[in-house]
Amino acid sequence: MFNSQKEDPVLKGILNGSQAFIGPEIVQFDITNRCNNNCICCWNNSPLLGEPTEAKRQEKEFELPFNLIKKIINGLKEMGTKTLFLAGGGEPFMHPEIMEILRYIKECKMRIFINTNFTLIDKEMAKEIVNLKIDLIHVSLLAGGTKTYALIHPNKTEETFYKIKEVLEYITYLKKEKNQHLYNPLPHINLYNVIFNKNYKDINNMVELALEVKADTIEFTPVDIIPGKTDILLFNKEQVDSVNADVNIQLKRLKKYNENEPVKTNIEQCDSFLKRINTPGALKGKYESETITKQPCYVGWMFARIKANGEVNPCLKANRISIGNIYEKPFKEIWDGAEEQLFRKKSFNLDFHDSYFGRIGDDPNCSFGCLKSCDNIQINIEMHKKYVDILRDYGRIK
Repeated sequence: MFNSQKEDPVLKGILNGSQAFIGPEIVQFDITNRCNNNCICCWNNSPLLGEPTEAKRQEKEFELPFNLIKKIINGLKEMGTKTLFLAGGGEPFMHPEIMEILRYIKECKMRIFINTNFTLIDKEMAKEIVNLKIDLIHVSLLAGGTKTYALIHPNKTEETFYKIKEVLEYITYLKKEKNQHLYNPLPHINLYNVIFNKNYKDINNMVELALEVKADTIEFTPVDIIPGKTDILLFNKEQVDSVNADVNIQLKRLKKYNENEPVKTNIEQCDSFLKRINTPGALKGKYESETITKQPCYVGWMFARIKANGEVNPCLKANRISIGNIYEKPFKEIWDGAEEQLFRKKSFNLDFHDSYFGRIGDDPNCSFGCLKSCDNIQINIEMHKKYVDILRDYGRIK
């Protein structure tokens, strides 16, 4: 048992068992399930999923009211949460009060990450986003050019791509004009690309686009498939080899480019992406055999997801594990509750034979869902380093 008051409060909770001494560092808010895109790789709106059931149609209309969002934010701030990530089941900018939500979060002096398809942001909104100093925007494009963009978004056109690019360039202009004294002005722009067999040839174009709009980072992640539906998007071996080659070419290109440019552009979490697509199970959509099996899972002490129907999930892939509902209980009560503590115990120990983990992800036939795709992997990698260091300090390992 470790009782030192000098410890990081997250580590203190991990070292003492299933208890948490502070709220989650980051909470993902699915403020709405409504979306104006139908990306072919999407878990919710891909045309490959077929006609939705009536229950699914109703689910797509779920939305958290602004008053409840404010109440939750206030509680999270008191618990020590520093970052809110607006993402999830829908497009955040479909929420009718999105700008009020952003203003309120900043009034509370919390960081804002947003995952957006960027189609609804015009220049007026872009001005306020820069003025508010929104911290990070993941622009989910999935393409580096117009033809690939239109192919992957059946209800959008090449013109949409041009509009997105124009607003991104405008944000870069505003950042430069308003923040000339800052080396890294906000918002940090990350071009986020899910990679699969319809866009893998666009890697070079994706990096070119990032340089043209002066994005801070570009990120690649492999497609997370739904068996029998979107698994037709999986790579074959030759396509994986092509991605490996193109990414390595672009790494060299960016290294040379960044030597002379004041605004640097880098590939975010590149080593992790390459490791995942080259694992033995990657061709079947199982990317994590070389990552999660090597260490405990710490996400239960650091993260939570609040969905548009009020349900709270303990990790991004645990959408079939509800630890409570914020319409019924305050978040703190859910965070300290028995279901969350059970998740912490089980995820830390990671027993691959435990049927509990069959509820992770969307595949009911997968007995250990974490092996398919972990969206919290970076949180775990970073916390594991701290955990190992403190065990060394206590003489538990060498």
